[in-house]
Amino acid sequence: MSKSIENLTTSILKDLNVTKAPIDIVNIAIKKGVTIKPYDLGDGVSGVLVVDKDKSVIGYNPSEHVVRQRFTIAHELGHFIMHRSQAELFVDKEKVLFRNHASSTGEIKREREANNFAASILMPEYLIYKEINDRHIDSIDETAIKELAKVFNVSQQAMTIRLTKLNLFW
Repeated sequence: MSKSIENLTTSILKDLNVTKAPIDIVNIAIKKGVTIKPYDLGDGVSGVLVVDKDKSVIGYNPSEHVVRQRFTIAHELGHFIMHRSQAELFVDKEKVLFRNHASSTGEIKREREANNFAASILMPEYLIYKEINDRHIDSIDETAIKELAKVFNVSQQAMTIRLTKLNLFW
């Protein structure tokens, strides 16, 4: 994972005095000037970022599981913070970035960056270490992954990937 993305998300969280999990990603997005709204996006689309000169909106698919919604909001916030000047689509002079299956697999560089941003902001390294220490977790196994995923309100898959990228399996 890019250290610059890791540093960016840590800076955002520390500036907002975030000291415990789960991360309130909606509140963070609002504090960054983004409105969050549920949108009926249909199957296969998890989220959308709409940016224009007056306002920015992250739309998420309310039919998806809450942990998916949280990751989608964090992913779109990553686009807003890192990529808002590089939109792929323009609709009525609005910049639009969609989150779908291709983006969730990280096939495109910007999508990988947004995924890394989402993982880093929802599961910050400093809070993962804090939870491991506070919970006296001696080894990262399936039980520990389930416990940490629940604490951070993310999927077990997302937690497994994050722990792997942080080299925390022992």
